[in-house]
Amino acid sequence: MVRVLKKGGLVLALFAVVWLAVIIWWQESRTLPTGVDIGLYLFALPLAILAAIWIGARIVRAARTPKAAPAQAQTETQSDAPAGPAALRLIAVAARAAPGEDAAAIAEALAEQKRPELDAELKSPQGFPIFAARAAGMDDMALYAAARDRGAPPEALAIATLRVTAMLADVAQALTHEAHARATELDVPAREADWPRLHFDVVVPAAWSEAARHRALAAVRSAAGAWPDARIHTTEHSARDGMAADHLLRQIAAEPADARAEPQWRIVLAGDGYIDAEQVAHWESLATLLTHANPQGSVPGEGAAGLLLAPPDAQAEFHVTLSPMLQRQKSADARGAQAEAPLADLTRDLLQAAAVDPGAVSHIVSDGDHRGARPLEPLNVASLVFAHLDAGKDCQAIGMACGHIGAAASLLTLAVACETCLQFDQPVLTLTLQDPALRAAALVARPAASATA
Repeated sequence: MVRVLKKGGLVLALFAVVWLAVIIWWQESRTLPTGVDIGLYLFALPLAILAAIWIGARIVRAARTPKAAPAQAQTETQSDAPAGPAALRLIAVAARAAPGEDAAAIAEALAEQKRPELDAELKSPQGFPIFAARAAGMDDMALYAAARDRGAPPEALAIATLRVTAMLADVAQALTHEAHARATELDVPAREADWPRLHFDVVVPAAWSEAARHRALAAVRSAAGAWPDARIHTTEHSARDGMAADHLLRQIAAEPADARAEPQWRIVLAGDGYIDAEQVAHWESLATLLTHANPQGSVPGEGAAGLLLAPPDAQAEFHVTLSPMLQRQKSADARGAQAEAPLADLTRDLLQAAAVDPGAVSHIVSDGDHRGARPLEPLNVASLVFAHLDAGKDCQAIGMACGHIGAAASLLTLAVACETCLQFDQPVLTLTLQDPALRAAALVARPAASATA
């Protein structure tokens, strides 16, 4: 009703301005208007101006609307098309965030619908306590002192980076222990050169200082102490947005198998965090912090997660089928944004590619939170594709319990989905919703749990 009144007032104002201008012109030019002049200038002219404004607005809106990225270039030949959907084989996952120190604890917190509480230390610039998802069990002063004693430069001593680096080390240690147990299951290599390579792909925020990123990689290497140091390799991936880990996983899945390559174990890690007074003040200045006056703001969180990929000759515990990426027609953060049908279509295509019946899927786990259209998107997918799911219990959002964890969100979502898949022994769908426009999905299934369509 308010919108109708507002638009009606604008139309009346336009007519009033045009009429006033025409009448003044007639008086100044001493013109005696005819019936045709009255119809033309007092009615046709303002209607033409209204039509021009409406058409111009439609053109501008269409130009600003994000276009869906084409799945394939038109010039790509059929022989270059991928033989099947992008997929990964996983042996183990690990995670740490505010709800718990492993994926099982985080999955349990999601099932119990736990939410971040008011933080005892972080406050808004006005002095009010704020909600934050702070991981327990870390002493900020001890982390600071240890890093300084080891010679870390001042630019690597921000509290948020110290906390995330510690979580990355914990996740790396857990996954290295699993890889070590698998690699030495039959026999411990006698010589260092006989050990397979252990490769870490570490996703860290591009906003971190170079010293902080280097220190995070060094902490990951140090946490893999069970492996010969000479056989450990690390690659840093700077995350400029929340989709960096998704892009990396699809890149890894698309890599061709090289029969001549030496054996290697591969671990993908991601960490990010915002438990820091300076970060809170920055969010407040940008009006992106959750407060009583800004219910669409973000809750500071922190977390780290990792995936242990299965080598070609190893048995996998989980199969992850990855969808292509698509773009929403309207930003999820825009006023009035709703769930869009293409995400449900993407989910159906993913199920068909993975040969999984919709009725076999037990849960939907997303990296979304309370902002914009994100709470509606999993519910829309459930109602259109998975009629058997209970939206209140079977659709879970990482951001609701863990807060905003940026670059770590998608890997943490996959880790929780793998844990849920293990508990229920049924496939689990994940949705990547953190970005305002980009969307992606993945289907996690155990090799013996895939139900053919």
